[in-house]
Amino acid sequence: MGKYHPLEDMGDYVNQNKETFDRLGTSATEVEELDHMAKLALPGFQMLLAGGRVLDVGCGVGIDSLRLKRHMLDVQGLDISEVMLAEAKRLVEGVPFWQGDFRALPFAPDSFDGVWANGSLFYVTTADLQQTLQEVRRILKTGGVFFASYLQGEGEFYRNSLYHHCYRPEELEQYYREAGFKTFDQSLETSTNKYVCILAVK
Repeated sequence: MGKYHPLEDMGDYVNQNKETFDRLGTSATEVEELDHMAKLALPGFQMLLAGGRVLDVGCGVGIDSLRLKRHMLDVQGLDISEVMLAEAKRLVEGVPFWQGDFRALPFAPDSFDGVWANGSLFYVTTADLQQTLQEVRRILKTGGVFFASYLQGEGEFYRNSLYHHCYRPEELEQYYREAGFKTFDQSLETSTNKYVCILAVK
């Protein structure tokens, strides 16, 4: 694991995150634990979907995009790192991948039946998370399903030059309510001491 650093000068943290992901790839994330959560969360997510069109937000190299595709979903992936997207396109055939910013998703309103964001939204500030939630709600169809996992705790920090923000479950519940989502019971087995998972509908 990389060293933890207190937050000092934010600067253009999103661009810094992008450059770090371009350089480090999946070695910057805890793929094994996120993979375990995805396996546990996917059945409930899929059960609530009214249709099969799903966006994988923060798709990285396409690990979850491939999983969603194998569950017969019409998946698309979005990430800020062109390097990781190039690897995703190589590894996952038949899935469109887009480069873009969580805070301004490049899709029309009511475009998707579901949005999947496993281990990606804790790389933005609280203010930018609230903007991202509004964007996710905008591109979801009415009744659309939204799954996301977050670092559990309090505070913000840099690790391996990546900005991270930790969240308390009750804090996330408030942001989701303000964005117009209905959330489900958070005593799901998908949550761990380190991560909290939220399943919600528009």
